[in-house]
Amino acid sequence: MILFEFDHERPNTPDEAVALLTHAGPDARLLAGGTDLIPNMRYRTVTPALLVSLGAIQPEAPREEKDGSLRLDALAKLVTIENSALVRKRAPMLAESAHTVAGNQIRQMGTLGGNLCQDTRCLYFNQQHDFQFVAPCYKRGGDCCYPFPRNDKSTCWSVFMSDIAPALIALKAEIEIQGEQGLRRQPLEALYAGDGLKPHKLGQAELLRAVIVPPASPRQGWGYHKESVRGGLEFGMAILAATVTLAADSKACEGARLALGAVREAPVRLTETEKAMAGQALDAERIAEIAEAASQEVNPLPHHGFTKAHLRDVIRIQMRRLLARAVERAVNPNA
Repeated sequence: MILFEFDHERPNTPDEAVALLTHAGPDARLLAGGTDLIPNMRYRTVTPALLVSLGAIQPEAPREEKDGSLRLDALAKLVTIENSALVRKRAPMLAESAHTVAGNQIRQMGTLGGNLCQDTRCLYFNQQHDFQFVAPCYKRGGDCCYPFPRNDKSTCWSVFMSDIAPALIALKAEIEIQGEQGLRRQPLEALYAGDGLKPHKLGQAELLRAVIVPPASPRQGWGYHKESVRGGLEFGMAILAATVTLAADSKACEGARLALGAVREAPVRLTETEKAMAGQALDAERIAEIAEAASQEVNPLPHHGFTKAHLRDVIRIQMRRLLARAVERAVNPNA
């Protein structure tokens, strides 16, 4: 039960939604599937005066553009992304990442845009504070940080846990954003501020309209892994995604994109490790060295009971496995 009052609007078009957000100001929130927002409202971590529901806006089906890119409506349900034959053919890592989100009931409600725009999480923040954690934390407007007491008020080390964002970043995806000035397009990774207090760079009257995935390069393979305690139905301990493009001889690495999720306030690109892979023959020994470098490049936040050392071990082990799988797929696309 949500024990506070709020207004509710259900626009029929994105333009109407933008107009409502513009008029309402910072006390308004967008509601898509609601699988992130509604629990937070129940915990009173957010108490919007107005919900602008996007439920009346019919999402477009995934489609292939003339340039070969894949266009996905941000309002598409996760189950649509997971089961789309076109997505599975053109961007199988995206379909795989959508499949790892929670359980089927959540994927039937949750949207692609909602997953990419979810709030960061903290073991102390994401629960009711009416009995155990009485004093509010920085993100609730208070004067304490329970997990990191030495942080100043400008620093919130909460963790961004989208399962899909790392996969899309590894796939070099771009997003289309609609606001008062019309549409603009940018790389997905530019959406994230790396700030636990305000994780996204979307304006108050802006909404995510579409995700565009460029066509895969020849000889490109992929690997994806979500580490969790029980294997599903929960947020990730660490999320890893990689694309590897091999040279014409199918031996040396021509390019790579490595992205991590659930380790910092935003998805993390391992740019230094990517540079070190260029021109390298990716045999088992070299892949093990790259995986070790990847685990050291990131500085993971200990979260939800997992230590920094444990998270680095997970990254090292799983990065070695998924890079080997990515190389196998690059050599044999039908593997």
